[in-house]
Amino acid sequence: MPWPIPTSTYLAVLAALGMTALNTALNSLLIDKKKLARLRREFKEYEKLFKKALRAKDEKARLKAERRFKKRLAHFEKIRSELMWEQSKAFISMIVSLFIILFVLIPYFDQGRTIAYLPIGLRRPGISLNFVFWYMICGLALGTLIQRAFGISLTE
Repeated sequence: MPWPIPTSTYLAVLAALGMTALNTALNSLLIDKKKLARLRREFKEYEKLFKKALRAKDEKARLKAERRFKKRLAHFEKIRSELMWEQSKAFISMIVSLFIILFVLIPYFDQGRTIAYLPIGLRRPGISLNFVFWYMICGLALGTLIQRAFGISLTE
């Protein structure tokens, strides 16, 4: 049962709002922000040490910096893997919400049918959008707003 255009447009916005809020809530529950910030700081320190070792013009200073870096390499790899795991939690929750959209909501919207118009372009009504594209635009826009409203940022 396809809905008329204003109803389907608003339903897609509500779906994007709900899934974005769910995804943001999952991220705030799954990700330890303090740990993530600490890991990022440590990772930056190791990157500085590595760059210092590469940039040293004096051979003796370069070898000394390389030895210091090699001593800490195991710890560096551990920090990098922990950082990757913390960041992948957000990706996993996003994939789960995407599958919910694909398998639950898409069957209710006819994919060949226009549910919204993007008001740019040379043609008078603009660019016609189906559910997937309209959902993606709304999800990106609302995701940024919701994350800022709750003070959540995963890309610092």
